[in-house]
Amino acid sequence: MRRVLAMALLGMILVAGVGALGAKTVDARDGPAATPADEPNEPSPLGNGDASDVLVEKLEQLGVPSTGDTANGSDGTSGSNATEDSDADPETGPPAVRNDTARVLDSDGDGLTDERERELGTEVFDPDTDGDGLVDGREIELNTDPLNPDTDGDGVSDARELQRGTSPRSVDADADGLTDERELELGTDPFDPDTDDDGLDDRRELELGTDPTVADTDGDRLLDGWEYRGETPSGAVLPDSDPLSMDLYVQVDYARGVEPDSPAFYDYVESEFAEMPVRGRTDAGIDVHVRGGGRVNETAVFTGENFAELRTDLYRDRLGPRAGTYHQVVVTEFASDEVGYGSVGGQFALVDAGAADRTQRHVVVHELLHNVVGRIDSPGACRNDAHHYCEGGWLTPTITPGEGEYLPGPLADEIEHQGFQP
Repeated sequence: MRRVLAMALLGMILVAGVGALGAKTVDARDGPAATPADEPNEPSPLGNGDASDVLVEKLEQLGVPSTGDTANGSDGTSGSNATEDSDADPETGPPAVRNDTARVLDSDGDGLTDERERELGTEVFDPDTDGDGLVDGREIELNTDPLNPDTDGDGVSDARELQRGTSPRSVDADADGLTDERELELGTDPFDPDTDDDGLDDRRELELGTDPTVADTDGDRLLDGWEYRGETPSGAVLPDSDPLSMDLYVQVDYARGVEPDSPAFYDYVESEFAEMPVRGRTDAGIDVHVRGGGRVNETAVFTGENFAELRTDLYRDRLGPRAGTYHQVVVTEFASDEVGYGSVGGQFALVDAGAADRTQRHVVVHELLHNVVGRIDSPGACRNDAHHYCEGGWLTPTITPGEGEYLPGPLADEIEHQGFQP
């Protein structure tokens, strides 16, 4: 009987010993579990190396202090969770400190915490879930869809849209009726419905035939939007204006005691400009619109030295809201040898009231051309006098009515390519 009891006791001791040894092999707290030789090591989803090192690096990227930073912080702590005035209960030990590591962990470094990625449905271990070239965090900042590589469905990936300067969130970002793709082809701004700020939307300009990238398509110093509406923002009326053809608006005023010219005088000036070989988008010539202004309420005698003074006194006073848009011709008495005088690049001219009608008509055309041509850059400009053209035509230094009443080709080309000068 004693031998049986001894054997039974020995068996119990052996079973208990084997159980203890078996428990030891599955407890990984004392070190990593062994990997069988015939099974390859699986890469960690956090990257190579110790996962804790990766975690610390991610926390540092987020600006969250590491354990070492906390232990030696400026608040006087001396240990990861210790304080000088401990609130530890002598029976239960120190109070538990919540671990928020999981809340700030960003496993793929895309700017979104793992917790946020699970809420959004994005990949925790893939910084660019939809593979469009933008990391998920950047897509949230841009309000694009991190699960859709082409948020606006225009056939171009979100990242490519940012690279080329279009919106990844809308097919027509500026709502002007032109797709962003079309605006890139045209050279217009996909984020501005009126690229050239002329008062006409880009799509409307295409319908009219004007250039949506140039505020003044025909170069007459009148914005396309003004010409389309027939009025400037200041209230200057532009009758029969055409944004595809050069328009020149002229007001003729008369000094006290000077008789106004007949309508035939105005017709002559308009017809001479209409025949000039300046090519526009729709036809050739310059459309001059002459308007009779009235009488100047003072004596305005030109002495040969007071041109600037007369311009200051008469131009804005007589034109009002038309100033800056209309050209002004004042027919007045001359106390000098000239028969006309005008701004070279400007909007003001004087004509001798004592000259014959044919001379006055010639002078008006001559001086208005001075206004719009400015300094002559074409071959044929007079030596030491770039304001006149010495190879014939309207801008010769000497005026002979009935002769040279044409615009030379080089000057026509200059107007066509440079537009009216200020």
